[in-house]
Amino acid sequence: MDNKPQQLWDGKREAPKGLRLPNTPPSRLLEESKSPAATPGNAKKSSNLPPQKQDVKTSKSRLSADAPEFFPSYYQSLSTVNATPANATPANSASSIQNRLKKHKVTDSNSAQQSLTDSVDDFVGSPDDIRLNHLIDTLTKDPGQFSDLLDIFMDTLCPYFGDVLVLSRAAQLLVQQAINHPSFRYSAAKLCCFIEQYCPEFRAELHLTCQKELSNNLNKSGLLLFVAELYTQLHHENIYGNYLIDAYKHLLQIGGNDNVKCICQALKLTGYSLELYNKKALDEVFTKLIEVQPTVTGTAASLINSVINLRSSQWGHTSPTNTNSNSETENPFWNEAPPHTVFYNTDGSKFTSEENEFLAANINSTDEYLTDASDPDELYDPEPEMDEEIQAAFKEFVKLSNR
Repeated sequence: MDNKPQQLWDGKREAPKGLRLPNTPPSRLLEESKSPAATPGNAKKSSNLPPQKQDVKTSKSRLSADAPEFFPSYYQSLSTVNATPANATPANSASSIQNRLKKHKVTDSNSAQQSLTDSVDDFVGSPDDIRLNHLIDTLTKDPGQFSDLLDIFMDTLCPYFGDVLVLSRAAQLLVQQAINHPSFRYSAAKLCCFIEQYCPEFRAELHLTCQKELSNNLNKSGLLLFVAELYTQLHHENIYGNYLIDAYKHLLQIGGNDNVKCICQALKLTGYSLELYNKKALDEVFTKLIEVQPTVTGTAASLINSVINLRSSQWGHTSPTNTNSNSETENPFWNEAPPHTVFYNTDGSKFTSEENEFLAANINSTDEYLTDASDPDELYDPEPEMDEEIQAAFKEFVKLSNR
């Protein structure tokens, strides 16, 4: 008996007519009908070949594990981008990595700008903003309240020391009010000095605000006098000194009696310090000031002469002015020795030298009354010429008055 397994399929035999076609999708049948390998002759040849001799087509890949960097298939090299005409649209530009990164950066910057704008919008009109405006108006009308309102002003602005835009808003309020109102210039400069001590970031905002006002503000004379106040109180010679020189030159180009008066007033305030730190620029200012002297009349002409004489006398200082700008010099505003005090009599005449010597010799004679607090009654010692009865009565009077 033959144990050979029965062959299930014989390719040489013809298919019975009663068998149905295989359940193949129509799309695959269409592809097989179009391919040359699907013809009966080719199928018959391929079936006759042994399996190990059939050609196996392997897909070739351009990827390499040793490549230094991976580039997507849609990436364009630099040479391809440069070769693209200017009026042509590069292919796959919407999907390039560079464009996506650029869009991401633009989106982040726009969102940050929007958040900063919202921060300023939230502050403007807020109770703190209204309070700052009210304090500034009060100091403008009554500068004598500076010491009383300083703590309130600083407490109002202190929570916003980390917000650059609010600091810029405060700098604009102070600068604009000081430019338009002469009574507020000194107080504004002192406020800027206090704010800068506790918030160094305010310095940059104040510099930018002054720079913008120098370019855009029409009240150049008021701005010059305020910058002169900042120069004397903040001691930033490199920054505000340059602002002063630019303002001097700009007003000298315009000319006019009012502008010349303003320049002379500012020079009396800042001339000595400018002589130390920027003598060359100050020489140019005085050269132009002498040139415009024939064009002015009245008080302006006399002010020019007074400023020229003041500079020739070392700006009222007895020690000669150090004109070496490269040497390290100390700032005269806080290192200068205080001037001698002048005392006057009731009739308005000055004290004589003998009276000043007597006052200096006896100025410390009452120190014991100010420092000894052990027994206040002993401070009322009677005069030596009193007898014992009067002394006892006086001591009794002092005791009764202390009850």
